Amino acid sequence: MRHLRRVLVATGAVLAVATTPVAAAPAPTPTTAPPASAADAAVEPGTIVQEGGPLTVPSGEEGPVTTRLTVTLPPGVTGPLRGTRLAFKAETRRPEARPGLRFSSTCAVNGGAFAPCAWTSPDPETVQETWLVLDLPGAEVPAGSSTVTYDITVDVPSGMEWLDALSATLELADTTGVVARGDVGLRIVPGTPEAWKRSSLHARDRAGVLWQYDATGRDDTLLAPRKRVGGGWNVYTAITKLDRTTAANNTGDLVARDRDGVLWYYQGGLRDDAPFEARVRIGGGWNAYTRIVGLPGGDLVARDRDGVLWWYEGSGTARWKFAPRVRIGGGWNAYTNIVSFGEGLVAHTATGRQWRYEKSDDWDPSVPFKPRREVGGGWNGYTALAGMGLVVQDPSLAARTTDGKLFVYGVDRWGENSDPYRPRPAGWGWNIYDLLV
Repeated sequence: MRHLRRVLVATGAVLAVATTPVAAAPAPTPTTAPPASAADAAVEPGTIVQEGGPLTVPSGEEGPVTTRLTVTLPPGVTGPLRGTRLAFKAETRRPEARPGLRFSSTCAVNGGAFAPCAWTSPDPETVQETWLVLDLPGAEVPAGSSTVTYDITVDVPSGMEWLDALSATLELADTTGVVARGDVGLRIVPGTPEAWKRSSLHARDRAGVLWQYDATGRDDTLLAPRKRVGGGWNVYTAITKLDRTTAANNTGDLVARDRDGVLWYYQGGLRDDAPFEARVRIGGGWNAYTRIVGLPGGDLVARDRDGVLWWYEGSGTARWKFAPRVRIGGGWNAYTNIVSFGEGLVAHTATGRQWRYEKSDDWDPSVPFKPRREVGGGWNGYTALAGMGLVVQDPSLAARTTDGKLFVYGVDRWGENSDPYRPRPAGWGWNIYDLLV
């Protein structure tokens, strides 16, 4: 034990301090802590778990897919839970897009009946990001339980795969504040385009029978088994579509020129048993042209024997289908083949070089196309070409090889910097046909 050997000075006096041992001070007696404040007593929010992780949503005709959110609440939370919003932000920006308007969903709470729940997208003129907002309904907490479930269906039409991965944080609250929190994700992937979007390819055999092949929208089997349109089509020396015929209801028109130079109009029949209505005579003199090509929307271009290309604007009536022709320009005899592709044309030379003519942004019938740009070579290895609409990608081009194999070429992006063609095999034995359209 240490001894004190100090002198303390107090009020000017010197005090002698005894040198007896000093005992250690006893430890302080614990006391009860004061009650916590309401903020200190706040309960950590519960969890929201998306079963199976982000939901994969096909963009196409597959229909709705379902995800389940399981909400686990902290002890003592009895609800009800207020409805809230799931706000997804797309990483890809398209200023003109309001994608939420094309989504549809239904929601069910705690295993109950499904009811519509609405998607919205803010006006892109007022919101910089591309948002998709899903409004969820409120929920009652089952008696004696701490768990709530949400089942949500999501249905997306084709053409929305550009959204890719979407994520959002969902917070559910009661009257005291947020009581559960968790992440929710969607992954929008390419699906099967709807039948009304998918194109058809027509082929005429040497007996004069016209056959229809509908695009399936699938990579593994591009074209469905053929359907017979009818006989007698070998009376025509040229056949071209004025719009894309589709797999859904036989929309799309075509025109055909007979050996006397008369042009006939066939309107889409809108039913399987009659793909086209009875023909209507347009007029004579069409033997002046060596190539006739229809374009989406009902217009037509025709090349005369001097290599001049002419534009015929569709007038919108069957009997008088075209307005008076307008001269586009000369030099088109440089091409051995010209077909529709997208909203424009592709043309290739005898050496196999192919050129693409895309539709002009300005509406001038005398200058309907942008300056041509070269696509590539080797196209003289094909004996027939036919422009199509959407098969797997839009636009597409069907091409038959000398040994009768069929390939469908599409581009992954359309525009000035589009990717090279992506060929897909579509079958064999196509040498039985003398015309593809």
